Amino acid sequence: MVCPAAVFALSFLALAAGCDARPQTDVVVDNKYAPSPASLVIYRAYWQAVPFLDPIPPGTSSDAQSTVPASANTAYVVLAPGWDPDASTPPTSFVVMQSRNGFEAHLNDTLHIPVDDTTFVGNCAAGSFLSQAQADFIAQVIFPNDTSLRYDAMSCTTTAIADDAGGQ
Repeated sequence: MVCPAAVFALSFLALAAGCDARPQTDVVVDNKYAPSPASLVIYRAYWQAVPFLDPIPPGTSSDAQSTVPASANTAYVVLAPGWDPDASTPPTSFVVMQSRNGFEAHLNDTLHIPVDDTTFVGNCAAGSFLSQAQADFIAQVIFPNDTSLRYDAMSCTTTAIADDAGGQ
């Protein structure tokens, strides 16, 4: 004979254990550039619907951000070459980049997005260029409030918007 109290206790434990395990899906941005005097600090990053607003120095990773499972989506970054994230002044030079391929997040997993010249395009110093339309999309649509600079995709240089608005 089966003891009803034992069946109830086992059922309760199974239910309690199942209800406690809530799936958690996260995304992390990994700055794979090596530290150097001209370090490539990730100033901003964006994937799917997740903004990364804190700088990510070379050789470090962002904090994990909560997300939902998603099919492959392009990731975008704004690099600040040679900028010190501990400085009291914002960067004055930027490089905008997009991932060569999309990244997908799986349920109850952590997606790591490695940022370097093999996984991202747009670093002129590495011989990797975006079209001006791609660069404008990244600078003006993905990161519209993060820079007050105009970005030239062929030279990976920036100029203050106020400087080139006067003569046009």
